[in-house]
Amino acid sequence: MDVLWLFHIEEMAYFMANATRENCQDECRLSPNRDAAEEDLKKIGVECTKVDFDDANVQEDLDRLIKKYDMNFHDEVHICRETMPNFDEKLNIFFEEHLHDDAELRVIKHGVGYFDVRGKNEQWIRIPVRRGDFVFLPAGIYHRFTTDRSEDVVALRLFRNNPKWTAFNRSEDGDKQPIREQYLKDVSA
Repeated sequence: MDVLWLFHIEEMAYFMANATRENCQDECRLSPNRDAAEEDLKKIGVECTKVDFDDANVQEDLDRLIKKYDMNFHDEVHICRETMPNFDEKLNIFFEEHLHDDAELRVIKHGVGYFDVRGKNEQWIRIPVRRGDFVFLPAGIYHRFTTDRSEDVVALRLFRNNPKWTAFNRSEDGDKQPIREQYLKDVSA
């Protein structure tokens, strides 16, 4: 399986309206809606594709993604009020605008969520994700995540090295991180 850019119409990324902690689990579309084109995501280094969990060869497809992105570790997280201690606190942390010094790779196995990424002009682009969606966010990109109102997402997380997950919040020290400078150079080239 080659990684392709695929979005079903109902799952297409779009430029979003302002989202607060109170409404972030809603679609938060602009009115009128403004879809984000594949080119908008490519310009900021974001890649998306599909994984068919109903295909008998799904593990081969996952292995190809793991190899393509040179990932060596993975785990699974269940973001759900019933299974995640301190659920509200965790969801607030996920929704705080932040970056990492490693790429973020996710495959959604169950549920619906939203990855928000900063576009070229600082506008938020919302990427709705559901079962089978794969998202690659480059190191240094500002982003955030939330579930939809069902509050039940299972995601496979892929890591290059042993899972370490340090977030640098934009409001604190994100802009000072060397990976942010590198990311900005990469996307402006």
